[in-house]
Amino acid sequence: MTEDHHIFTDGSKIGNRVDAAFVHCANKQEIKSQYRLADHNTVCMVVIFAIHIAINYILDPELNDVKIMSDSRSALMTVESLSDNREFIWQIKKRLKDREDIKLMWVRAYKGELGNERADLLAKEASNGDLIDIQFTYSKVQIRNINNKKLTENWQCRWMQSKNGKWTRLIYPEINMTRLSADFYYNQIITGHGIFGAFQNRMFSKDCKCQCGEDETNMS
Repeated sequence: MTEDHHIFTDGSKIGNRVDAAFVHCANKQEIKSQYRLADHNTVCMVVIFAIHIAINYILDPELNDVKIMSDSRSALMTVESLSDNREFIWQIKKRLKDREDIKLMWVRAYKGELGNERADLLAKEASNGDLIDIQFTYSKVQIRNINNKKLTENWQCRWMQSKNGKWTRLIYPEINMTRLSADFYYNQIITGHGIFGAFQNRMFSKDCKCQCGEDETNMS
């Protein structure tokens, strides 16, 4: 058996589809594996999954002295991170600890490395599949982002349908999380609430006569 095996891994995102693959050339044969993952996964996550399936492949025929190659620094850093507690990432860490002859290595992308380019092509080809091969649960960050998006959409819907704030809505038709700089007089203008005669008359029955003799009207 040839020593010092090199297995190239990669992930791809084409449109909304994300995919993973690895390739191993040994004894003039190409062993490959391709997967289409659920669309919500990030490219970093599918690259880590490619590393995961490459390690599983190594353990099956018990290859020795293996280098798993990836052009994603972020994926390699995530595997090394102590803070990420997703189960399949911990499986990678455990298997690497048990097998010291398996090494993760970074390779520069788009520099003519045939194995890396082949893994990239295989990952992109996997997007042609109609079925999703692997489903992952959403991460905490993804769940938080989805909830924030839904809250924002509901907020926008309520804002557009509200009977109140018509004048303010002309100025700010779309809601966002950007904090506005507070200004006492500007806030009164955009809300129509404040020192205006019509508002003071409606709320406190104060005289709303203008200097011209006419009643002041609402700004809206």
